[in-house]
Amino acid sequence: MIIKTLHWYFLRELGRIFVLTTGVLTTILAFGGTFKPLTRQGLTLIQLMRVLMDLMPAMLAYSIPLAALFAAVMVYWRLSTDNEITGARASGISFQFLLVPALVLGLAVAAIDLAFVDFVVPIFLQKSSHAIQSDVASVLLDHLDKHEPFQVGDMVVYANQAYRIPVPKALQPPQGVRRTILQLRGLAATTLTNGKPTAVVLAKAANVLIDKVPASNQVDVAVQLDDGTAFDPNSVRQLRGTVRYLPADGQPYVIGSLLQNVPKFFSITKLERLHKDPYQFRPIAALKSNLDRLQRFAAVGNNYLLQYSPKKALRFNRIDPRADYIVVYAPTAFVNPSDVFCLAASGNKAIRVWVYRHQQVSVIYTAEFAALTLHGGRNATDPISGSITLSGNVRMNNPSIGKGFHAGPATIALNELAIPQQFATVPAAPRIGLAPVRVAESPTITNLKAQIARHISKLDHIIESEVQSRRSFAFSCLVLVMLGAALGILLEGHNPLAVFVVGFFPAMILILLITTGRTMVVRTTGSAMPGLWVIWMGNGIILLLNLIVYSKLLRK
Repeated sequence: MIIKTLHWYFLRELGRIFVLTTGVLTTILAFGGTFKPLTRQGLTLIQLMRVLMDLMPAMLAYSIPLAALFAAVMVYWRLSTDNEITGARASGISFQFLLVPALVLGLAVAAIDLAFVDFVVPIFLQKSSHAIQSDVASVLLDHLDKHEPFQVGDMVVYANQAYRIPVPKALQPPQGVRRTILQLRGLAATTLTNGKPTAVVLAKAANVLIDKVPASNQVDVAVQLDDGTAFDPNSVRQLRGTVRYLPADGQPYVIGSLLQNVPKFFSITKLERLHKDPYQFRPIAALKSNLDRLQRFAAVGNNYLLQYSPKKALRFNRIDPRADYIVVYAPTAFVNPSDVFCLAASGNKAIRVWVYRHQQVSVIYTAEFAALTLHGGRNATDPISGSITLSGNVRMNNPSIGKGFHAGPATIALNELAIPQQFATVPAAPRIGLAPVRVAESPTITNLKAQIARHISKLDHIIESEVQSRRSFAFSCLVLVMLGAALGILLEGHNPLAVFVVGFFPAMILILLITTGRTMVVRTTGSAMPGLWVIWMGNGIILLLNLIVYSKLLRK
């Protein structure tokens, strides 16, 4: 009965100090987490309060281990200094029974912390990031009002003026979408590829269409330009004529959660799904989609190469396959290393192209070189269209006029092209020469496959490091609480803050080792074991300290 009473007394004291300390540390960490959104993102007060409330549960995972350590140190130091532990020992109660409340607190904190880092923290961090990006219009206006650039996707935008305008009837969004339109004056935008500028777009005015899609938790951003022009930033050469949209394909930039591609902030359930199927990870899925697209392009090129014969015509359908098509005769054909199906002249024999309309020849072209350029095919169900680009002394003749050949257009648009079933998943084959035989896949596809393999390996390392570091961090709660309780008893009479600092220093070493080990696992391209050893090394050090401290305590 006495032991049970003592245990409840110790647990009440531990719980009281633990709750108070957790509240203070969580509030401090949450306010620290809102500093960057407050100063850099241009959030309103309401948005800032939403971020703060979402960060509070997330910060609990990082505050409760230190709060538990502080509670164990303070409670057992006070009980020892006030001779309550001495009285209990005089009554025949061993240290083992007196430390049971600390063990219970350590186990409870470890379980709570593991649940938080595995489930609670990812949910609330995603919510806080969504609060930051939920009002893209306000953030964009804030940046442009300060004459600062604003980045969305792979585009950096700058404007002299920016203001909201009402949504006109012609631009009303679909049902379930909330649209905001910003009008920009004096726009300059830079498109980036792998972080490097590839085009500079200038326009007198532009409308930025910002669509918030609550159903998919994303924001779509598209820019409609008024007489925009694109330049090469390296040579100031005009890249194309009038630019109407950014992105150039007219598809909007999709802004999901700021953390949607950061596995560090994924729940353990999602990490396990990604480990089983890494193609669910968006960056890898995008690479895989590009690989599939290139393979489909290669399939079309390979199919035409197999059909090719110097004495046989190649037929390409155009707008109406029954009445509008082209027929090509070429001395040579090959698929180049970029997976482009090419036709070439040989000697004095040129490429000849007959354009048929309603079963009659409408135009005849001659050229020295022709290349089949393919478009579309972003998804497996998307059609693939193409065009024949002629070059090298391109000449055309209209038989109905009969005035001979003259310079003609260099590109002939084609209709949707079919992907032969036998080539549906065959990688491209760089063939130089005439023999229509299948050889090794192209360097482009080989490099893309290697890139996907590297991304999958890195994702596996990230998942392994995250899982192990979370478990190591949770287990550290238990060993730190037990260390704090022993130090509180052993250092009775000393300054309590000094006692806490003695226990706090190993905790910082432990956190540093976990962080270092996680970085080692993520950055390594080989075995992850060295990094995993470092992740758990901190707990090993704390366990060793526990053995030393408890051996001294028992001797005392």
